[in-house]
Amino acid sequence: MNKSDNTRTTKHVTNKSVTHWLLRIGNGIHFNNSSSKFIWGINSKHSCSKSFIKKVKEGDILWFVTGKSGGHLVAMAKYKRMDNRIIGPLINHSFTNEELGWTELEGEWDMEIHYINLYNISTCELYSGIRGPLSIRKYNDKCKVNLLDEYINILKYSAITQTMK
Repeated sequence: MNKSDNTRTTKHVTNKSVTHWLLRIGNGIHFNNSSSKFIWGINSKHSCSKSFIKKVKEGDILWFVTGKSGGHLVAMAKYKRMDNRIIGPLINHSFTNEELGWTELEGEWDMEIHYINLYNISTCELYSGIRGPLSIRKYNDKCKVNLLDEYINILKYSAITQTMK
């Protein structure tokens, strides 16, 4: 645990410090729909997104949490990169909301989070217990689950999936 900011990190074989992040994904439908493309969208204008954008680095661990569920952790993946979404009037350089299956709600998702090594952990019954308005947060001691231990167990006993559907 890093006492300076009360967050937990993991040291991997490369001795690189890895941060664990919790990302709220609403009811999970949009996340499930776009999981086969290994993309999640965020609004860069939100204050919690700004901190994430500045601090996240390749290899960090992303934990996807459904909202209004007691913090149900449904997926885990490794962060790869982030891109601005470019959807123009004539040419799209990014997938559209329709192509990603983000059609249930309107939103201003102007950044794409790309990830690899997706694990579907929705049946593991892991609940963070974290409540609050932040859609993205660093893992810390307020989480009721020791994600560092669970991360090791998931790598050991689970298999990477290609989609959440």
